Amino acid sequence: MTEAEILAAIDGLTPALQRAYLDQVRAMVDAAVIADVERLIAERDDSGVVQMLAAGAFAALLEGVRAAFIKGGTAIVIKRPGGVPVQFDQHSAPAQDWVTSNAQKLTQAIAQEQAQAIQVMLAAGRQSDRTAREIALDIVGRVSPQTGKRVGGVLGLSGAEAEAVANTGRWLTSGQLDQMGQYLKRADRDKRLDGIVKRAIEAEKPVAKVDAERIKTVYADRKLKAHAELVARSQAHKAYNAGFNRLHRQLMEQHVKPVSITKGWNNKGDKRVRHAHVELGGVEVPIQQPFQSPTGAQLDFPGDDAHGASWADLANCRCTVKYKVRWK
Repeated sequence: MTEAEILAAIDGLTPALQRAYLDQVRAMVDAAVIADVERLIAERDDSGVVQMLAAGAFAALLEGVRAAFIKGGTAIVIKRPGGVPVQFDQHSAPAQDWVTSNAQKLTQAIAQEQAQAIQVMLAAGRQSDRTAREIALDIVGRVSPQTGKRVGGVLGLSGAEAEAVANTGRWLTSGQLDQMGQYLKRADRDKRLDGIVKRAIEAEKPVAKVDAERIKTVYADRKLKAHAELVARSQAHKAYNAGFNRLHRQLMEQHVKPVSITKGWNNKGDKRVRHAHVELGGVEVPIQQPFQSPTGAQLDFPGDDAHGASWADLANCRCTVKYKVRWK
C-alpha cells in the first residue's frame, strides 16, 4: 500500500469523526438548562458547573475510531509462505486493549479540556464583572435567531481555545487599539466581520458590545469546528496506523513467524513537515522497537501516544510507516 493511499484512507475517515465530535457537543449544548447553570455560577459552585456540563461518552466518536483501527488492520492482505492469507484479529487481547485504552485516554482528555475551558470562562467573566447569566451564556452559547440553536459557547474546546474566545470579547470592547488590532491577526476569525473592527479602530472607539458578542460567537464556532477537525484527524491517523501496526505485530504471534519485520518512517517530504519528523524520515527499526523522535518522545508508529508523546509529535502529523516482512 502506498503512502498516498494510506493518507487518502485517513483523510476519508476524518469527516465522519469530526461530525461525531460536533454532534456530541451539540447534544451537550441542547441538554444544558441555562437557569441551572446560572444558579450554580451565582453560588460559585464551579465544580457543580463542570459536572452539570460533563462531556459525555462520545460513543459515536469512539465507534468511529474503532472502525478506523479495523480499517488500518485490514488495509492490506498479507500471505504466509504457501499463499495462506493472515486474517486481522480485531478480537485479540492486544487489539481490544488498544481500543479500550485509547477510548479511555480520549474521553479523559476531552473531559479535562472541557473542564479547563469552563474554568477559563468562569474566571474571565468574574474578572470582567459579567453577570452569572452572561457567564452561563458565554459557556453554553446564545440562541441564534436564524437557527434557533445555541451558538458561540466553549463546550468542546480546550482551555487555551476558551482563553482565545474570552480575549476576543475583552479586546474588542477594550478601546485599546493594539488589542483590537491583535484580533485581526487571528487565523480562525471570520474575515467578513473585519470591517466592523477596522472601522472601530479608525474611529479610535471600542467595538459596540452587540457587535463584539456577534464576532466572538462566530469566532467560538469556528474554533470549535477547527478543534473537532484536529481531534478527528489525529484520531483517524493514530487509529489507522495502530491497526496497520497491530496487523504486522500479529504476524510475530503466529505459529509460523517471519524471520524479521522492520518498519520505516516516511514523512511527506514537504515544507510542512516538522523538524523532528524530517529527522525521522527514512529511519528503520525492528517492529518491536519504538521510533525515537528528536523531541525525546518514543512512538511505535506516527500518531502513537502510548509512550507519552505530546502534540509536538502528534498534531496534524501526516507521516506513515512502511513495513518489510522477511519470511526466509
